[in-house]
Amino acid sequence: MDPQVVNFAVVACVIVGLVGCLAVISMLTFRSFVKLQHPQSLPQANYDALFAQLQQSVDSIAVEVERVAEAQRFSAKLLAEGAGARSTALTEDR
Repeated sequence: MDPQVVNFAVVACVIVGLVGCLAVISMLTFRSFVKLQHPQSLPQANYDALFAQLQQSVDSIAVEVERVAEAQRFSAKLLAEGAGARSTALTEDR
């Protein structure tokens, strides 16, 4: 067989393979863009229920943080008053 015919057959196979691969890649890319434009979403009622639960959780956490902060302020006040009383007691003993 003539070497030029073999070279032509190899080049033709490579070109057909490349065109096929590019067609598949471009088709998959197009499908992914179409899916991005029309995302599937959950029903609106599900979002509302989840959002209500999240809001309730955040409110509960805020109340607990406020309680902890108030307890810390109270403890700091007691410690400051106790330290003040001790310091005045030490200065009076001298």
